[in-house]
Amino acid sequence: MLELCFDMSTRGALRVAQHCGGGGIAARGFILGMAEGPTAAADHWAETVCCRAEERLREQEILRREAIPLGGNPGDVLTLSLGLDMGDIREPLGEARHQLLRKWYDGQDEAADRDWGRNLEVAERLKACGPGDTVRIWADDHTPASACGLLHAVSLLKGTKAEVHVVFLPCWLERADGAVEIYDQGWGEVEPELFGHFLSREEPVPPVELGAMAHRWEVLRQENAPLRAVVNGAVRSVGEDFYDEMIRRHLPEGQTKIANIIGEVLGREKPGIGDTWLADRIRWMLSAGELRMVREDRERFYRSVVERT
Repeated sequence: MLELCFDMSTRGALRVAQHCGGGGIAARGFILGMAEGPTAAADHWAETVCCRAEERLREQEILRREAIPLGGNPGDVLTLSLGLDMGDIREPLGEARHQLLRKWYDGQDEAADRDWGRNLEVAERLKACGPGDTVRIWADDHTPASACGLLHAVSLLKGTKAEVHVVFLPCWLERADGAVEIYDQGWGEVEPELFGHFLSREEPVPPVELGAMAHRWEVLRQENAPLRAVVNGAVRSVGEDFYDEMIRRHLPEGQTKIANIIGEVLGREKPGIGDTWLADRIRWMLSAGELRMVREDRERFYRSVVERT
C-alpha cells in the first residue's frame, strides 16, 4: 500500500507511525544548565523546566503504549508538496510551479530543486499504479493546500484502476486517557503514535466519486484563480485579497514588526495558509499605501517595522 500526504511534516510522521509503539522508552533524560550560580529565581525556573519535561515524558510514554503501528515500508510513504492553493495551476507539475516553489524557498534553490524532483517522481509513481495497487491518502478538508492536493492527486490516479482510500482528519479526537486533541492545521500536527487510531475513518473512494473529484479539479484548473480557499467545506476559487481582512484585524495602533502581524493572523485566525502569502499581501498593502514602512530590514523582510497610514 502507498501512503500519500501533502506536506513534508506529515510524510515524516507517517514514516515513524509505520513502526512506532510497543516497547516504551528505553532511555530518556535531559540536561539543564545555568550560566549563573543558584538563586531563588533560578531554582524556581529550573523546577518549572524539570516539571514540564517530566510531564512531556509521561505524555510520550502514554502515546507509545497507545500506539497502533501502520506497518509498511518507509519508501512507500509519498508526498506531493506543491502548495496548490496558491498561484497558477494550469500546469501543476510545470516549470511555472517549480519557479514558484523556488520563490517560497527564499534562496534555498538546491533544496527547492530536490523537493521538486521528488514531487515529479511521486506524480509518475501515482500515474503508474494499476489494478493491484492501493493508495491511502491522508487528507483534510479544512486546510486549502491539502484539499487542493487531494483533488489533484485523484486527477492523477483517475483511470489507473488503482484502489483509492482516504482518511480525513477530524477537527478533534478524544484519546483513551480522556484528553481531547484539537486539529485545525492539518495532519502535520498529529503525533505519529496516533495515526493508527484514525484507520477506523478510512474509506474507499468509489470510481464515480473519483471522477467527480477529478472533474472538480479540472474546473479549478480552468478558473486558475490566484488563490483557492475552503469555503463552507468546499474548495473555491477566490481573489488574491481573500485573506486581507484577516490581516487588517490584526494591525495594531502604532508601529509593529511584520513578523508580529503574520504571527497574530496564523495563531488567532488559523486560516490554514502559510506565512508566504500573508507576507506578499503585506507587501501589496505597503505598495498601495495602506501601510507605511517605518524601518525596513532588506535582508529579513519579517523584521521590518510598519504602521497604518
